[in-house]
Amino acid sequence: PHPDKGSCYCCHTGSMVEACEDAWWRSMDELVPVLEREGIQLNIEPHPEDWVETLQPSVDLIRTVNSKNVRFLYCTPHTFYFGDDTVAMLRECADVLAHVHIADTFNHKASSGLRYIINPPGSEARVHQHLNIGQGEVPWDDFYSTLAEIGFDGIMTACVFAWEEKADDSGTFMRGEMQRLIDKHYK
Repeated sequence: PHPDKGSCYCCHTGSMVEACEDAWWRSMDELVPVLEREGIQLNIEPHPEDWVETLQPSVDLIRTVNSKNVRFLYCTPHTFYFGDDTVAMLRECADVLAHVHIADTFNHKASSGLRYIINPPGSEARVHQHLNIGQGEVPWDDFYSTLAEIGFDGIMTACVFAWEEKADDSGTFMRGEMQRLIDKHYK
């Protein structure tokens, strides 16, 4: 699930990746009966530098839980951590996809991995942004057309964090762009 295959600490908890996975399964054993009894849906989002940060292991974990109350959240600012083929990734997770976060980001792997300049040189820090649509490199037409193709009818949330000082303007812009792309691709 993590690029270092368990040999590193999960930055969110300070625990080894194996301990995080063990905690996940213990939590699912406890939570799933409550979620199902109460009719609550839990949408799981893999996150860069967490113990699961890529699409496939996340989707596999959710499928293994095998509950209609535990679903997948695709966060577009994490697209380039998930993989390189947005269309294939959305098709792969279609059966468990319930929620999408919408914000743009740059492909941190582009330009020979030098898309971002981080100091000191050689730092292993990895970054991503949550930008307004059009300010990054997420392939929006591919994304929305594939959502329409797979029949996605779940939750769609704007999640721009880059413009705190312009939050109202960003929210208004994002709502308009999201609707424009829905209207364009959902026919």
